[in-house]
Formats: sequence, C-alpha cells, structure tokens
Amino acid sequence: TGMGLERTICVLLGAKTVYETDLFSGILGKIEELSGKKYGEDAEATRSMRIIADHLRTATFIIGDDRGVTPSNVDQGYVLRRLIRRAVRHGMRIGLSEGVTTQIAKVIVDQYRDVYPELARHEDFILEQLTLEEARFQRTLRQGLKEFEKLLEGMRKGALATGTQITVINGRAAFKLYDTYGFPIEITKELAAEQGMTVDEEGFAQRYKEHQETSH
Repeated sequence: TGMGLERTICVLLGAKTVYETDLFSGILGKIEELSGKKYGEDAEATRSMRIIADHLRTATFIIGDDRGVTPSNVDQGYVLRRLIRRAVRHGMRIGLSEGVTTQIAKVIVDQYRDVYPELARHEDFILEQLTLEEARFQRTLRQGLKEFEKLLEGMRKGALATGTQITVINGRAAFKLYDTYGFPIEITKELAAEQGMTVDEEGFAQRYKEHQETSH
C-alpha cells in the first residue's frame, strides 16, 4: 500500500499521527523538558515541536551514516543544512536555548543505537557537526530576523501611507536578506507565510543569477 512502517504502527496503535507513537515520544519528551512547553496544548508550539523532532532525527541519521554528509551550501549538505536550520528556528520559537540540538540528538542516538550501531560509532561526530552548524546559524538568524522585522515595518508604513495592501516581499528585498545577512530564502518564505505573505521567487532568482554573473 505504500503506507510505510511508521504509519502502519500509527494505525495499529490508534494514534492520530506518528508523533503520538513511541517512535517520537522520547524525542518530544526531551523537547518538552527543554522548552517548558507541553506537546498538544498549543497548535503553533506543537507544530514547532514536530518539526524539531522530525528534522533533527533526519539530520542525526544523515550525519551518522558511515558515508556521513556534513552541512554545506551544495547538494546533500545543503539539504542537511536546511533541516538543521529550520529546526533551530522553530526551537527559538518555543523558547529553546542555544546548544540544545545536541541534547535532543543524544536522545535520538540512544533510542536507535541498537538497531543502527553506526549512530553510536559516530555519536561524537554527530554532536560536533550539530554544535558547529547551530552556532553558525544562531548568529545569522538573530541578525536576519531583525532585518526581516525592519523590512516588514517599512512595508507596513508604506502600505498605510498609500492605502494599499502589500502581500508580496519583492525579490530585491529577499535577495538583500540573503546576500547581505546570509538569510536563506527558505526562511524568508516561511516567515512571509506566517504573515500571510509570499515572496517574489522569480525576482529573487533573477537577482541571484545577476549576482553570480557579476562575481565571476
């Protein structure tokens, strides 16, 4: 049926989602402990907890594989970087302090170490890579969020002055966040969506292309 093991377990246990099974109970329990929030009490916090649990579990397996991938700006490394950074941002949203990705990763390694011994073998490497990537992104994120808020404030003032409604962040502004402050376009899109807005991705792509051409 293409259901997969996790969804099969979910159905057999009568759970609403895989996050209510023991596959995630330990991970979510650690996130609850670290954040002081309870899973299921608040829709937004619950969504963030799910994203953190899912993304960090995936990242732990990617780094812990014998052919381990490390965060980078290309290919598989870029996918890994996006997973970790999205988890970190949602961690900030629910009050997780810096450096907690490794504490969550330890729970994941302990849970799966008997079935996937490579995780135990590479545990130090997993924790090292998560620490480095989180530290890099925390600096980028703090500055980028400030600039995003400034951008929104300017757009709102402009809309108020002209009596118009602005629903799109233009490509120039999105590229400035990326180029000047290292703010990933994926995070800009997610933040925009939370405000009921979209990003001019074509405009961003055009700016990116022009930048690449002039820098070579």
